[in-house]
Amino acid sequence: MDLINRINYTRFLGREFLTWLWFRSDANEGMFDIPAGAAEVWFDAKLTLEAQGDLKEQNVVKAENPTEADEARASLLTGKLVAEARLRIIRDQKQWTVNVKGDTLALSGVKIPALLSRDDEEQLYERFYLMEELEDLFSDLYAQFIRVRLDDDTWREEIQAIRGWIHQMPAEG
Repeated sequence: MDLINRINYTRFLGREFLTWLWFRSDANEGMFDIPAGAAEVWFDAKLTLEAQGDLKEQNVVKAENPTEADEARASLLTGKLVAEARLRIIRDQKQWTVNVKGDTLALSGVKIPALLSRDDEEQLYERFYLMEELEDLFSDLYAQFIRVRLDDDTWREEIQAIRGWIHQMPAEG
């Protein structure tokens, strides 16, 4: 299978991951236990949900807490998955914000924590380090999802929990 076909064949995983991340963030009050230690993940400012299949109906929710918006909850009830999100990731008093596209899991618009270094060269290295730390955190979160996703029994249980969570959400505030 060539690279393009492999990307198209697995494109759904990113949307499932972002939707799962929303579920786990909501269920665990934002907390995730990953190899690097505890981290918080929150959805921030913008959330795009999209229908699967040929009909690409989309809902874009812009709000301080988009996952709390009635439109976002109603979109989940109609079977839409998270196609794009702005995430806030917090670890050890450091906070990043980043846009994530579900189809490619591409990270963009990254805002890194405040720099501590004064020297220009040190600031450059600190920026690299903070970007690498974000990438590692994001990879750990995705690896946690993939472990759940690849275990049929665990995934079946997770799907049931997600469905229950979706149906417990109020569709209107």
